[in-house]
Amino acid sequence: MLTVHNGCKSKGMNPFNDNIRHSAAHTMADLAKLTGLSKMTISRVFSGSDSVRESTRTKVLAAATKLGYEYNALAGNFSSGRSGLIGVAVDVAALMGSAYFSGLFKGAHGVLETAGYRSVIFDVASEEFSDGESLARLVAQRRVEGLLAFVPPQNRSEFLLSFGREHTSMVVLGGRCGVAEVPWLDFDNHHAVELLLRHLLELGHRKVGFISGSPGVTDATERRAAFHSLRESLQLEWRDDWEQCGGFSWGGGRRAMEQIMDAKERPTAVVAANDSSALGACDVLRAMAMVPGREISVAGIDGSDFAKDAMPALTTVSQPLEEM
Repeated sequence: MLTVHNGCKSKGMNPFNDNIRHSAAHTMADLAKLTGLSKMTISRVFSGSDSVRESTRTKVLAAATKLGYEYNALAGNFSSGRSGLIGVAVDVAALMGSAYFSGLFKGAHGVLETAGYRSVIFDVASEEFSDGESLARLVAQRRVEGLLAFVPPQNRSEFLLSFGREHTSMVVLGGRCGVAEVPWLDFDNHHAVELLLRHLLELGHRKVGFISGSPGVTDATERRAAFHSLRESLQLEWRDDWEQCGGFSWGGGRRAMEQIMDAKERPTAVVAANDSSALGACDVLRAMAMVPGREISVAGIDGSDFAKDAMPALTTVSQPLEEM
């Protein structure tokens, strides 16, 4: 269900070296004297170098504990030209509070933290950063070592090309990328819609409505295109008033379903572009004294906890967000 595209691989960087923060009045020379090792060897231990023997690493760490030394990763990073920062470029207003972004960021943050990196958020919807040029300069100035980009679809190529001059390592999340050198990872929206339509077809449904997502959002555009392409190839019946926009929200899904139910002829099933709008649609059916899945089947896409906890549980396709 994941689609991954690898662009050019970025070159590895050497670990930082010899910055130590100490809580007592000691110097690195004291640590070297205590262990009988050079400061260079001690630096390699704290930088995580693979060239250090395990016995040496154990010896240095034990001595550092005895003297009360703590490795200052930030100072070490800057002295070697590294920051230990990974930028997260995201439209804060549109995505920051969503379960979608939360799941993706939780997975990314865990990996970065384990690897010794910290993340910093850049709002690509702000006037300051929307064109990418200013953000590219800031990324270079702060020595941000890489960027996870949730890029607005309307200016994706222009935005990404802004980083070419700075040679920023980047991965685009949640959308296909037209810049050959930039790797991207996305959910396979076409396959998700196909799974739902074939499932409904097996249940005997040939009249399937559609609640579309937010205009201008890549997932919404792809899911709508997939729905119409597949319903035509599967030769499902269709009326134009069976499609309404739900905007990826519970309230939007509710309003869309009310319009679909006002149609002269109703569909027997409805696919919604995400779980929130699907749950809004289910609420309309309950208000009309219907049971979702009995009189009219409803399905969504996301695999959210809300879908699982709904009564009855919502048919949905899960996005493995943390894995992504």
